[in-house]
Amino acid sequence: MQSLRSIEKPMIVLLIGVLLSHLGTYMVIPILPIMLNETIGLSFATVGLVLATYAIAFQFGSLFGGFLADRIGRRQIIGLGALVGAVGFFGLGMFSIYMPVLIATVIAGLGNGLNAPSTKAAIAALASKGNETTAFSLRGISANIGTAIAGLVVFFLVSGSPTAIFWIAGGIYVVIAIKSWLLLPKKCGDAPCPVIPAGAYKDVFKNKPFVVFGLLSIFIWALYAQLGIALPLVATEVLAEPSNVALIWTIKSVTVILLQTWITKKIISRMHPLLSLSIGLLLIGFGVGSLFWANSFFFLIISGTIFVFGEMLILPTMDSTISQLSQAGLIGLFFGLANILSGLGEAAGNFIGGRLLEIGTEINYLPWLVFAIAGIVLSAIVVGLIKWNPLQTSLEKAAEQEDKPQNAPHVNPGPTTNLTQPFHGWEEDVFFRKKTTT
Repeated sequence: MQSLRSIEKPMIVLLIGVLLSHLGTYMVIPILPIMLNETIGLSFATVGLVLATYAIAFQFGSLFGGFLADRIGRRQIIGLGALVGAVGFFGLGMFSIYMPVLIATVIAGLGNGLNAPSTKAAIAALASKGNETTAFSLRGISANIGTAIAGLVVFFLVSGSPTAIFWIAGGIYVVIAIKSWLLLPKKCGDAPCPVIPAGAYKDVFKNKPFVVFGLLSIFIWALYAQLGIALPLVATEVLAEPSNVALIWTIKSVTVILLQTWITKKIISRMHPLLSLSIGLLLIGFGVGSLFWANSFFFLIISGTIFVFGEMLILPTMDSTISQLSQAGLIGLFFGLANILSGLGEAAGNFIGGRLLEIGTEINYLPWLVFAIAGIVLSAIVVGLIKWNPLQTSLEKAAEQEDKPQNAPHVNPGPTTNLTQPFHGWEEDVFFRKKTTT
């Protein structure tokens, strides 16, 4: 309770921004595939391509956002990213032709990419000593509250054409931009903006366990991305009002808020991280694959619930494993590269998923069978890595570190494009940025 009371005004402003950004984004995410398919008439394969461009644009925005935030200040980049994202969402509300919609989607992804890492860096910089975990846990809770509210807004306030959603989301992002410019501290707060280190990448690529796990994570995120494209497209065939699918994201977020801490303490913390990841992959593969039998809103909820239980196992486990494989002093760089790999996986997953769903219009069982088999295969590969000595040795050494992170935040941040980047008190470097010594 004391740590909550010590949260200062700038931190509250950032947390409100996190809530609003997830509110705006998750009003759009469930509806966008439906709009692309029903309103514009794009094939499933093309829908997947459009969603892939969003993921790629987000990663480019993240990279540029990190550099620019250190040079001209986080407040400016948070606000600029929100404003660019608003332009993208307004564009989605204005156009119903493929190419302008594709451009608007890229702009929205770029804006969110500029906004997200700058917000995380600002939270890390503003968190008082000893409250980093509380701050990032509150960030995750804020994100899930925003996602939950988004589904309710779509369900209760929007009917007919989904274009109103994009205008509302754009307006929310304008509010984020104005709020950030007016209420956040200039530059990097009280601390000087850190200096960019050189040659840090070579230390990352020498770490074979991280490289192997990172490459595997591309396939994991590709499978993870399938719910975001498959569920809305199935909803267009199953539901009389497809936009009601947004409620499933509300249910997912509420489930995470209520159960994530319990699952982390009672399940994840009591087993090998790779075993936890393996079980999560099975649940995700089965959750997406079970959409083959979906014929009602209730069954869509069941599939989404199976998926979210897998999600609650893999997201904190992925963060924890990357944290353990990282070098002390370079944890931010490791997480930054892991986020790039996750973006590649999501982009590939959206593209491949769209193609499979297109094929599924002729061979209806094929995509769902592929998704389920992918979950089983990835689960088996992860279990096999338990026997790989270099990885096992790295995890054992990390467990024996006296200064290892004790309380990494284990709250799902919502969109997979805004992955948790825990900042612990023991690291010296933060993605491309080196802390000044004291």
